[in-house]
Amino acid sequence: MAGKLFLLLPEFRGIAAQTIAGMWGISTQDQKEISTLDDMAAEIGKHKALDELVIFVHGTGGGMMLDDASYGLTEAAVAKALTKQKTVVKNIRFEGCWMGENPADMVVFGQLFGAKTISGFTWACWTNEVTVTIPKGISASDLAKFLQKQNMEKWLMPGTPTIPVLASMAKGGDVKKTLPMMWYQYSLDMKPPYVDNNFAKLGRHTYGARGDVANVSVAAKSAKNSTAPSPPFEYVTVTL
Repeated sequence: MAGKLFLLLPEFRGIAAQTIAGMWGISTQDQKEISTLDDMAAEIGKHKALDELVIFVHGTGGGMMLDDASYGLTEAAVAKALTKQKTVVKNIRFEGCWMGENPADMVVFGQLFGAKTISGFTWACWTNEVTVTIPKGISASDLAKFLQKQNMEKWLMPGTPTIPVLASMAKGGDVKKTLPMMWYQYSLDMKPPYVDNNFAKLGRHTYGARGDVANVSVAAKSAKNSTAPSPPFEYVTVTL
């Protein structure tokens, strides 16, 4: 049975990478840090076949940014590096920013591995942390109201302890808790939605929680790169 592989830049090490790996059911031993295209090729090449390959690196529409260089998905250098070992991958998922903007380029990358599907987000992913004090004895409903008032609840990273669990931590006294946040923007100008009332001021077209994304499927023959100045928030899956 083919396995799974999660490749990430060392700078992404931490709660965001752990959360994303958990979403796709990838165990700790199958999470590998890479810095260069050669690193990527070497890790993939250790497998004859994979059911799932998740790549968490910086992205652009149609490109990957690694520590050694930026690479377009259709570049000859990418094909040369990644096809040496003849690894077959069933499903490829990009977690990098904007990768889903260029589904036609994703097709070319997927074909290097004989993939059945390849996917990516059209917006940039941002993560951050906020430290809050959970008052002693607070009820789950009151904690939910507090987080909602602070514009935080919507942006809690998937996998964060539930509100009842967070409230239970303060049974014996006030507790300081660092909460991981995750949101998506079509912008390099990071403006957390929960700060300065940004979500209300800048609007729903500017921000999205991971659960808000529209899942879009397209056949490879119909895949076209986006030319929109600001595309909708989508998770685009191309079927090859």
